[in-house]
Amino acid sequence: MAPSVRETYLAGEVFAAPPQKLQLMLIEAAIRLARLAEQHWNAGEHRAGATAVSRCQEIMVELLSGLRPDNMPELVSRVAGVYMFIYRSLVAAMRNRDPRKLADAVQVLEMERETWRQVCSALASSSEPVASDERLTLEA
Repeated sequence: MAPSVRETYLAGEVFAAPPQKLQLMLIEAAIRLARLAEQHWNAGEHRAGATAVSRCQEIMVELLSGLRPDNMPELVSRVAGVYMFIYRSLVAAMRNRDPRKLADAVQVLEMERETWRQVCSALASSSEPVASDERLTLEA
């Protein structure tokens, strides 16, 4: 089966994106999945909600595994703490189908999204391009 136009476009976006944009894309996907989980739970679709939360958790694991404390260990440690808070909130949300814990995760993810939007904007407006194979200290 041929990939859809949307899938082809997204694949192109991912392959062409600099590391900071990939980070932002992952955070945005986590937000979408958490909101989707809430919609499913509100509709009584508990299995679909759990699947969405599980996928969101996988993104958080990916973000955590991409942290590189080599250059700025204190900053990376703080970011890891934020990501672990989100992950634990997702675990608690799934365990109890707790919309408050899910909302906590989304609230922090939204702040993280804004941070990465600013990073992307700042790097896009700087005169020095970031090589596509270069890893940011906080990149996942």
